[in-house]
Amino acid sequence: MLEKGKISSIALVFLLIDLVGATAVVFLPALTAKFAGRDAWLVPVISTIPGIVVIMLVTELGRRFPGKTIIEYLQIILGNWPGKAVAVLYIFFFIHTNGVIIRQFGELITTMMMPHTPIVVLHTIFVLLAAYAVRSGLEVIGRLWELTFPWVFILYVILLLFSFQKAEFHRLLPVLENGFKPVLQGSITPSAWRGEVMILAMFLPYLAEPSQGRRMGIWSVIIIGAILIADAVLNTAIFGPSTSRQVFPSFTIVNEMVIGGFLRVDIAIVIIWLVTMLIKIALFYYAAVLGTAQLLNMKDYKPITLPIGVILTALSILSIENSTGIPAYATTGYPPFAYLVELVIPLAVLLIAAGRGLKPKY
Repeated sequence: MLEKGKISSIALVFLLIDLVGATAVVFLPALTAKFAGRDAWLVPVISTIPGIVVIMLVTELGRRFPGKTIIEYLQIILGNWPGKAVAVLYIFFFIHTNGVIIRQFGELITTMMMPHTPIVVLHTIFVLLAAYAVRSGLEVIGRLWELTFPWVFILYVILLLFSFQKAEFHRLLPVLENGFKPVLQGSITPSAWRGEVMILAMFLPYLAEPSQGRRMGIWSVIIIGAILIADAVLNTAIFGPSTSRQVFPSFTIVNEMVIGGFLRVDIAIVIIWLVTMLIKIALFYYAAVLGTAQLLNMKDYKPITLPIGVILTALSILSIENSTGIPAYATTGYPPFAYLVELVIPLAVLLIAAGRGLKPKY
């Protein structure tokens, strides 16, 4: 194995929660409100189902190929060259998706806090910090986040509770006034984002107890759903119909919050998003680096960390023309690609493996 470290089951839960929640909490409320309106809080309920399906698929594959990532067992199931071709698609997914994540983060920072800082400078800093984490290894990332996440989560919950003083819950009524169709339409993009938990297919071999992967993965998806439901309820109760017109509604709530008449708390939410986004960037970065090293049969993944970082930085600038292109890509460009690598390919590969009589090993 290229990676010698192991992560605990609880670290896996925390990492998967951050993987989806870091961006979903910030960007999804406005996107879902455009379709579902006041029923946007129902969207996380619907999108939890595809997330669980993805976990079931990747863990079922992992049980048949213990100790191997999706990059490795694709070549076993599909054959050498077809397997390598699909593996390249996954590596591209990790890199391209991470480029968009970095761009989202950069736009958030420049829009809300540092409007005069060139975005390429911010992206370079993000990538360098993430590169250091990647070179440190998955176990270091897991242990760090296992220690940090509970405090970040507690701080986030406290901010949510203080935000409820501005909520007017009558704005959530009537429920399903326009039927269920808008909710289903609004769940298309969130379901694709929730499917990002397929990155478990890269981490499962390095779980201290791989047999716990499915249970921990499902719990992660359920907890993510609960967080996003609370976030959607709060945004709708505070902004009402104008939620869809906000750029970063969750940030706007705390940006204007004052406790005790003098204590501003926007710096707290900035710290939360800085930490959570950097962890998410590092996870996708790690998956791309490890996958590339496995595809090229390298003995060490560290030498390609910085070259892939250069590609990431370039893609983060070139992938989307400007900030207005982020919602368009998230709602139209990303979902088809995401569904292909998160659901369609894993299902097809699992059916082929089952057809060849490959049984689960645990």
